[in-house]
Amino acid sequence: MHKTKTIEHPLEEVFNITNNTTEIQYTEKTSELVSTDEYDDKDVEIEEQFQEVYDHALSAFEDMSAEVEIVEGKYKARMMEVANQSLNTALAAAKEKSNTKQAKDKNAIAKGKLGAKTVNNNLIVADRNELLKTLFAQKSED
Repeated sequence: MHKTKTIEHPLEEVFNITNNTTEIQYTEKTSELVSTDEYDDKDVEIEEQFQEVYDHALSAFEDMSAEVEIVEGKYKARMMEVANQSLNTALAAAKEKSNTKQAKDKNAIAKGKLGAKTVNNNLIVADRNELLKTLFAQKSED
């Protein structure tokens, strides 16, 4: 989402323009934070911080990509290099969120919250005749 904000620009003083009247456009990107089971009290706060880093990095990339068209030719490569560093920051935040989730899942499995439940199988060793006698005895009791 493109938004506009006013900033103080150094040329405002040179051209005798009222301070804080220069408007610039910037990109604000927000993504939805997926709720997961809380591991501890700091869990939600940490998830929100990773999400904020991710959103800001993607916004910075979009802003820089848009500015590349305006920048002088010899600076375009460096500008895109810096924009790609923003993408790497977003990727690192996403990987860290993924690693955190994997660690939580691993701990949940160790605690027995996730994964296969315990199955108890009873083994009976008997021949056919003994089994039939037992079944008939249970049937006659009912």
